[in-house]
Amino acid sequence: MRVMILGSAAAEGWPALFCECEVCAEARRRGGPNQRRRTAYWINRDTLVDFGPDIHWQTAQFGIDLAAVGHIFLTHSHTDHFSPVELRWRARGFSAVTRSLTLYANARALDRLRDERARFGGDMSLTEELMTPGRCVTAGRLRVTALLADHADPGEQPLNYVIEEDGRSLLIANDTGWWPDESWAAIRAFRLDAAILECTYLHSQPEARSKHLGFAATVAMRDRLSEIGVLRPGAAVVANHFSHNGRTLHEELCDAFRPHGIAVGHDGMVFEL
Repeated sequence: MRVMILGSAAAEGWPALFCECEVCAEARRRGGPNQRRRTAYWINRDTLVDFGPDIHWQTAQFGIDLAAVGHIFLTHSHTDHFSPVELRWRARGFSAVTRSLTLYANARALDRLRDERARFGGDMSLTEELMTPGRCVTAGRLRVTALLADHADPGEQPLNYVIEEDGRSLLIANDTGWWPDESWAAIRAFRLDAAILECTYLHSQPEARSKHLGFAATVAMRDRLSEIGVLRPGAAVVANHFSHNGRTLHEELCDAFRPHGIAVGHDGMVFEL
């Protein structure tokens, strides 16, 4: 399984749009991994996790052929993770489309898609699949299981995903606080070779566990996964989904996470399982 991090920022990006704070100014000056697009992932060249407002930039930067992507999994409906307007361009007159595309999402995100279809009136040439916590689907060579996250608005079921292929497994857990009990119970069925864990608040709220995680809570989540036997020995753990409000740039983040054995995600980061 080949995994690329296409984006590693929270909703406002980093440097944040319009922001004059010191860490955004320093990110502009340093460049490189300090400049972060909105969070998304590319798996095995035919699968995306999340489809946000930076998708055109991401595809151009990282050489993604969207015509070869047959599966998009959404974590939730927030605009930094789902930009349905970009699916308009699958319609006749905008693109020559011959290949199928399936969008896997919770009910709120599918409602946003249908609203866009109603406004647009064009055929996006895609199939919808409702994902709910506990549902497992086969997407190409991948087996994908949804877990309930702690995020989003009342009435929405935000999702994290366990993705499996050929005996190897990956957890993608961004845009979540500390999991509800049902997700801690569900994850015990897996043995993970890698986990991508969210860390939105960084050092500004290190103990935060509601809707997002801070630095200490991210380490605690890794520790809990290890304690209950879910992480295989030597499993890779990567922190991702960072807000500039956390006020910690990439190099300093690497220094902070290194003693804990956690890598720091950045745009274009690739690893294979």
